[in-house]
Amino acid sequence: MKEEPRIIYSLDAFPISNNRWNQGNKFKETIYSTALSILYSHLWYQDIELYADETAYKFLYMLPCRVTKISSNKDAVIWMKSKIDVIKKQVKPFVHLDNDVFIKKKINFDFDRVMVEQNDYELYTIYQYRLDFFNQYIQDLDYWNPDLGYAFNCGVLGFRDFELRDQFLSAYYGLEEIFTKNCNPAIEKMEPCLVLEQYNLASLLHHKNIKPTLLLWKKNLFENSQLADNIGYTHIAGSKKYRSDIVLEIENRLLKLFPYWYKEVKNALEKEGIV
Repeated sequence: MKEEPRIIYSLDAFPISNNRWNQGNKFKETIYSTALSILYSHLWYQDIELYADETAYKFLYMLPCRVTKISSNKDAVIWMKSKIDVIKKQVKPFVHLDNDVFIKKKINFDFDRVMVEQNDYELYTIYQYRLDFFNQYIQDLDYWNPDLGYAFNCGVLGFRDFELRDQFLSAYYGLEEIFTKNCNPAIEKMEPCLVLEQYNLASLLHHKNIKPTLLLWKKNLFENSQLADNIGYTHIAGSKKYRSDIVLEIENRLLKLFPYWYKEVKNALEKEGIV
């Protein structure tokens, strides 16, 4: 029987406090969302660790999981650097969950080498104009496919194969360096992380002829949404989570399901004048 992977989270407060996606300051919303996600996971899994920068740590240190301080990258453009940083730290099989993922029933993360949430081929158009930029500079990347036709949503991203994990990290750092050397203010607004993480991983796996395990494995987004409902999985991806009704629902659910922890987090926010 495979070892159950540990569940990890990452949170760098700088991007979400500094107008990521032109959304303004979404610090409080992210704190509540992260708390709810972790508390759901705590119902089902034993080994959970949140890696949080010093700012976020003050509001989440009390949660019933291991909470470890990390340094902030202070980068609002490549906002998921902390995710890459904590993936690099792992020495046991793991699944990284994004802070807007909610697991309402236990999911057995059964995979051999690598797991992702789902194939994003129906959303490929959002990658194409970003690829137009990256494709100008990647001639030396032997694994790169300039027009793969799909990418992988990495709201769930797990590795058991650490050689493969290291190859992904190398691919990420190489592409990040290319972006940093060639970016400009206009390009910074295009959300490069979709390519740096999700398309980059898909291109690497395609080159190595590796098929990842898909959490949501149906043929299209509609069927995958039905499958997600059946298995108790929710991922409120992108800026949708900042809609007022969803923000209110997350806070209300935290209050209703986990009242003690809601009070602890809310008190920590109020103590710092965040209301």
